[in-house]
Amino acid sequence: MSKIKGGCHCGAVTWAFSLPIKTVVKCHCNNCRKLQGSDYSSWVVVPQSQFEVLSGQDVVSLYKANETSSKSFCSTCGSAAYLVNGKHFPGNFVLPLGAVNNYANELVPQIQVYTTDKAAWVNLHEDEPVFS
Repeated sequence: MSKIKGGCHCGAVTWAFSLPIKTVVKCHCNNCRKLQGSDYSSWVVVPQSQFEVLSGQDVVSLYKANETSSKSFCSTCGSAAYLVNGKHFPGNFVLPLGAVNNYANELVPQIQVYTTDKAAWVNLHEDEPVFS
């Protein structure tokens, strides 16, 4: 089975996953906006059994947001490597869509969440269902 690859900005941390994925989510929550420094974040949700870190585990730093969720990032360049969101996606890794090499056709946002937290100037995409 073909693997989809990605990683951090500098290339120190690389990972791969196989299809099918759980979902691609566009999140407007305040935590995602703050953690990513953007107006919203897009994430690929991948079952743990389909995800592997290929290189750079030794430079991965961990920020534990709470008891069930954490953000792993490259300590060299600072970009997000992957997340664990135990509240909403237990048993999955949550990968930044922008960190995927050459987005595959299967990796398009399928849902939008926390839209009540969105920045006032952000327009929702009508073709992506809202779950908030």
